[in-house]
Amino acid sequence: MNLFTSKKAGDWLLVLLINFMWATQVPVIRLIGDKLSPATVAFVPLIISTIIFLPLLWRETKKRGVKIKWRWNDIKYFILPGLIGIFLMQYGYTIGARMTLAANAGIITLTIPVIVALLASLFLKEKLNFVRIISFLLAIGGVLITSLSDFSEADFGKNQYLTGNLIFFLACCCCGYYNTYCKVLVEKKITELEILVYCSIVGSLASVPLLIWVEPFHLTTLMQSGSTPILGILELSLIVYGISMLLFFYVLKRMDVTQAILGNYLLPFFIAILGLILLGEKITRSMIVGGLLILVSTLMVTVYEGKLMVLFAKKGRAMSDRE
Repeated sequence: MNLFTSKKAGDWLLVLLINFMWATQVPVIRLIGDKLSPATVAFVPLIISTIIFLPLLWRETKKRGVKIKWRWNDIKYFILPGLIGIFLMQYGYTIGARMTLAANAGIITLTIPVIVALLASLFLKEKLNFVRIISFLLAIGGVLITSLSDFSEADFGKNQYLTGNLIFFLACCCCGYYNTYCKVLVEKKITELEILVYCSIVGSLASVPLLIWVEPFHLTTLMQSGSTPILGILELSLIVYGISMLLFFYVLKRMDVTQAILGNYLLPFFIAILGLILLGEKITRSMIVGGLLILVSTLMVTVYEGKLMVLFAKKGRAMSDRE
C-alpha cells in the first residue's frame, strides 16, 4: 500500500498540518504583540473565533435534528476544559512568557507531550508501548538538536525567572489536560464543532472581566493599529483557535491522544521555518536534521506503530527460541 494513500498516512499528514497551524501562533504574536495588549492578543481572537463558529454549530445541530446544549447535564462537560484548557492556559502562556526567557518557555513547552502521556494513562488507560517510547526519545533528540541555541540561552538558575517558569509550566499542564480531556469528549460522541464552540464559550466568558477591567479592550485601538495586527488577530481566530482545533478533534477519533500529541515536538522546527519566511530569520543545518528526526518519530507512531510492534514481537520470540 502506498504511504500517501493509506488512512494512517492521511492522519500523519493531518498531524503535521495541525502542528504547522499551531506554530503560526508564535510568529504572528511576535508581529502584533508590541501593538496590542497581552489580554487582547490572547482572548480577542478566541472571542472572534467563537462568534465565527457558533453559526456553524447551530447549522450542524439543526441538520442533525438536535438542540443547542444549554442544560447543566449537557454543558457540565465543557466547564473544566473551557476554564482550565482555554482560559487558564492562554492567560498562563501570556503572563508566563512575559516573566521568563523565551528560551526557558521553549524548553518548558517540551513537557506537554509527556504530561499528555501521563494523563492519558490515567484517564484513558492508554499505554506507552515500546514503539511510543522509542518515538518519544527520537522526538526529544530531534528537539534538542533543533533547539540548540535555545538551550544555550536558557537560564533556570535565576530566581527572577522562577515565577514566570512556574506559571508557564502551569499553562503547559493546562494544555496537556485540555488535549487529553478532549479525547474523553470525542469518545462520548460529542462532535468537533460542539467541543470547539462550547469550550470556547466558557473560555471567552471567563476572559471578559480581564478585557473590561484589567487590560481594557478598545475596538478603535485595534482598528487604528494597522493591517498587520488586524490580519494577525483574524489568523489566530480562524486558524489557531478554529480550524486547527477542529482537525485535532477529528484526528482524535482514530488515534490515541498520546500518538497525536507527539507532533507537538515539530513546533520548534515549524516555528523556525515560519521565522525564516515571515521574520527573515535563519534556519540552520541542525534545525533541518532535528526536524527530520521528529518527522520519523511521528511516522513511527501514526503510520507504522502496528507493523513495528509485530516486528519487535517476532524478534523477541526469535531471541527467546534461540536461548
